[in-house]
Amino acid sequence: MSIMKSLFVATALVTVSLAAPTAFANQSVEEIATIKNTADITIGLNGLVCDFCSIALNKTFKKHSAVAATYVDIDAKSMFVVLKDGTNMSDAELTELVINAGYNVAGITRKAG
Repeated sequence: MSIMKSLFVATALVTVSLAAPTAFANQSVEEIATIKNTADITIGLNGLVCDFCSIALNKTFKKHSAVAATYVDIDAKSMFVVLKDGTNMSDAELTELVINAGYNVAGITRKAG
């Protein structure tokens, strides 16, 4: 993992651990851009309609030990997932988390490399 990505992941972890649970819905523009640009996985989603959807998905994914940061784009019906260094998640794991949060997977795309 690059130094920039490592610094982002560390900063995101500290920020999220100190933030109130509702802070997932209030991510800064800079944080959102960083997550989208460094995301290891993009998940296309069905069933998203409101901010509560993004909160539910973020909460579910944050419980997984491999997840460093997430962002749900309701308009694009996509979730961006940044993994911790040296970790991976299978498509089956990702799908299970999405289903457990109450939604359906439309597709999973992984960053090349």
